[in-house]
Amino acid sequence: MEKPITLNLPKIENPIFIEGYPGIGLVGHIAANFLAKELKMEMIGHIESSFIPPITLILEGKPNPPIRFYAKDNVIIAIADIYITPTLVNEIAKEVVSYLKETNAQKVISMGGMGIGFFKEKMEVYGVGGSEEENKELEDIGVKILKFGSIMGMSGRLLWEASKEKLKSYVLLGETFGDRPDPRAAANVIEYLKKLIPLEVSTEPLIKEAEMIEEQLRRMHEQMEIARRKAEKEYESVYV
Repeated sequence: MEKPITLNLPKIENPIFIEGYPGIGLVGHIAANFLAKELKMEMIGHIESSFIPPITLILEGKPNPPIRFYAKDNVIIAIADIYITPTLVNEIAKEVVSYLKETNAQKVISMGGMGIGFFKEKMEVYGVGGSEEENKELEDIGVKILKFGSIMGMSGRLLWEASKEKLKSYVLLGETFGDRPDPRAAANVIEYLKKLIPLEVSTEPLIKEAEMIEEQLRRMHEQMEIARRKAEKEYESVYV
């Protein structure tokens, strides 16, 4: 029987695997794409399946598959630019973990967002590991451990599949408002990722991007407030 997916990925021994599929606030997706670009990684593989929508991504004038892998040295980053159905998520997670077990992966790390629906001065990063040992590692670097809740999508499934195979697995979730792309939350997640694995990358570009978005939102809210006050005055003048 033909497998629902084919994992086209060269064998890399003892890899550190990082996943950043689309999710709340696109936190993991932004973080993964940023790392692949800043670390000058090369695309080394992709996933094929008849269940993947018929789409080709054009990046820098070149065709690319929508679900692909980047790598540098022994660090692999998994990126998807499309929504993936739950069934396909399950199949991809199983195949990826099978590959990681065979190659004796050092760590399996997922990055994502945690929607909280409001803003606060300091947005935290929560996390959970596949075992108490991984939870202790996360606590030691300052990550708040997620005690109760659920993790949807690839991050949740990858955590479960990897933990079943006794692979060191982690999920990092940056708090985010949740209704728009959040590069600041992505930067927060990367800062903790850097404490978990050896990465040399500055998140300053993401912070600047976040500041631009926040300034645009501030101006938009100001314009809305001016329009609201004007409308109230016009409404009141009708009944004076």
